[in-house]
Amino acid sequence: KYCILGTRHCSYLHQQIIELLSYALVLTGNHIFTSGSPGTNAAAIRGALRAERPDLLTVVLPQSLSKQPTESQELLEQVEDVIENARNDHLSLDVASRLCNSDLLSRADQLIGIAFHDSSTVIEATREAAALEKVVTVLYLD
Repeated sequence: KYCILGTRHCSYLHQQIIELLSYALVLTGNHIFTSGSPGTNAAAIRGALRAERPDLLTVVLPQSLSKQPTESQELLEQVEDVIENARNDHLSLDVASRLCNSDLLSRADQLIGIAFHDSSTVIEATREAAALEKVVTVLYLD
């Protein structure tokens, strides 16, 4: 079980690489856990969907679906297993995202983080995963 988390700000090429990685992981029978934001997480969702194994994709949202960007909502309509956290709607997105990342890490055995060296939320998740003795892989985009 892999958790894929990363920056919202990544190039089209990086998104293609993330999609391919997610696609290959699902094709080989691995379950992907991610969140619903644009960028890395959306690329992971697209790759998993392309593998046509909806049972191997779980998306955990930091807040309710209605709080997600329109482009994310459209992509998430294709996902069978979406978990909303409406109880976090009153929180800032930053705080809700950190709580969501902790939830995602609890569901997976490994974390693949896609980050810039100043991506504090993603780097915090990698530290948390390491503290939980998960296998952590971080790909830096800078």
